[in-house]
Amino acid sequence: MPGSGARYRVRYLETMLLSEELFYRNVYLKAIDPAQVTHFVDLGSNVGLFAVLLSHLTRRKDLRGIMVDANPDMVNETRWNLRANQLLDVLPVHGLVGAESGADHGEFYLLPSNLGSSQFPVYEPGKPPKGKWTKVSVPCIDLEATWKKHFGDARCQVVKVDIEGSEKTLFHTDCEFFKRVDNIILEWHKWIVKREDIDATLQEQGFRLVEILEDIETSGIAWYARC
Repeated sequence: MPGSGARYRVRYLETMLLSEELFYRNVYLKAIDPAQVTHFVDLGSNVGLFAVLLSHLTRRKDLRGIMVDANPDMVNETRWNLRANQLLDVLPVHGLVGAESGADHGEFYLLPSNLGSSQFPVYEPGKPPKGKWTKVSVPCIDLEATWKKHFGDARCQVVKVDIEGSEKTLFHTDCEFFKRVDNIILEWHKWIVKREDIDATLQEQGFRLVEILEDIETSGIAWYARC
């Protein structure tokens, strides 16, 4: 990355699509204050490009955070990108968030493409199927317990959420963790959940909708901040 030396590798075609969104269209940029970010969480981390973006914007190697993905191959690729950027205090986790509360494991459906895997085996409307679903069992993650174990009572300045429909339960199952969060960058998936329902849930938890960063036919990206 010019100016910072942050780097990432591209082993999957889908990574090129993600890098275009994060680094060239700068979809998340308005929601990130580089001077304020020291701690973060990435839910649905894919190959870990959100950490690369934060490293680039903040010029920090001491960022602390948690990155969660239900696909073990994506967790391994995240580890590579974290090492490449010397982000030694960022924890990659193989697990599932937004599952039913209290469960140890949850069902998850992987696709051959590393985009679109979900708790909900429903193809995105209007788009060609990305292959057959493969059902797997994934450990459920308690965000608050995991955070406190590694970072104590530190606040989390920003959480990125892109979990293919699991956002409809995430803010109920992990509401204790979100009490320590200042900003949320959320991708919602219209064929599974309505953004208006998420707005109402987050408003009850002390967040306001700041701006719709992107709104396309089947999904969108919204920025919420603590009131």
